[in-house]
Amino acid sequence: MSRSWSLIDFVLIWFGGLLGSAAVFATNVALDDERSTILLGLIGQYAGSLLVFWLLSRRKGQPDIGLQVKGGDFVYLGLGLIFQIGVALLLLPLATRLFPDGRPRQLIAEQMAGADTMVLQVGFVVSALVMGPVVEELTYRGVLLRSLSRLGQWPAVILSSIVFMAIHIPGLSPSAMLESAVLILPPLFVLAVILARLTQRTGRLGPAIFVHSGWNLLAALVFLLPEDLIDQVG
Repeated sequence: MSRSWSLIDFVLIWFGGLLGSAAVFATNVALDDERSTILLGLIGQYAGSLLVFWLLSRRKGQPDIGLQVKGGDFVYLGLGLIFQIGVALLLLPLATRLFPDGRPRQLIAEQMAGADTMVLQVGFVVSALVMGPVVEELTYRGVLLRSLSRLGQWPAVILSSIVFMAIHIPGLSPSAMLESAVLILPPLFVLAVILARLTQRTGRLGPAIFVHSGWNLLAALVFLLPEDLIDQVG
């Protein structure tokens, strides 16, 4: 008989990711390439979270997490991309006012933009479009949302979305923390609400994973374009 997911499980999975990332950084302190270390740290984070998730899943008797993907889910990739473009256009006047020299970037996005080798570029793209969406949806819309479901549908949506938004605060640009928070955190909260409701309505994580991947797709495309081409467009 399987046991349901709990808040303790979410915390353990989150700390598994933290320890996985810390382990990578601890073993690569002498690595000269900062971006390579960041990428390996991301891989360690995802691996650590997945390992703890797998161990907990086996211990609980494989409880249902909704990790099902159907062929039609691919359309949600486009929806995520359209949503990201819409948010970017909506916030463009505020972004221009707060950052006349350009929109703020999260720290990971800065590393992606500066990737100067094909291996790093592919690694960051796979991280943003595949590993990140899968692991984060398992963690936040899978384990966390399900653990909060006993409070009711909307309380679970709101609380899990607040946690998802808050977890991204350390990734904001330190040099403009407040301004970055104003532009980046509210859209992340709205995104999390949409992902949570999609998961509740479909009973699966597939749609949320593809929307999440589509949301990240625009940033991946922009940051991988040559800087001189971006300057010409701007």
